Amino acid sequence: FAMAANSVYLYRHVQTKQILVSLRQNMKSKVLNQLGTMNAPVRLRKDLWRPLVALTGFQTPQSAQAVTDALLQRSKARQVELQTSPDHVARPKRLRVVDELDLVETSIVSLREALESVAPKENLLALWEQPQFMEMKGDKAWPSFLEHGQLELKNNRFVKETK
Repeated sequence: FAMAANSVYLYRHVQTKQILVSLRQNMKSKVLNQLGTMNAPVRLRKDLWRPLVALTGFQTPQSAQAVTDALLQRSKARQVELQTSPDHVARPKRLRVVDELDLVETSIVSLREALESVAPKENLLALWEQPQFMEMKGDKAWPSFLEHGQLELKNNRFVKETK
């Protein structure tokens, strides 16, 4: 089984919990731009990034790109919201940094919203690295066109899906 070309991948940093979104299995270092200049690592160390979820089943690259754009837009908005919230600003800087880097939960909620807003015509399959990530979707259910499965990894690399 090879992952389809039209897919969206979310990777999480094993230490900082930062999230990167990629349209390809093998991330290129330019995806680090998503993290902004302040928090981006200097280079992309593949050993530190694990796949969080692979979203497959898009009929066209445009469809996958639309979900990626909507997701990044929402994630960015959430980051700005967090960074400017009075509660957050009042916390010590070392704690703020940890919160700002941890994008796992907000990215999963943003993914759900992105899928709702783009509402692709096709049925999609979300393959999760760990089942608990699927539960971090916020207060609403995943859209009905989305099916869930387990991502099978070998040495942190994609192998195949299991139904």
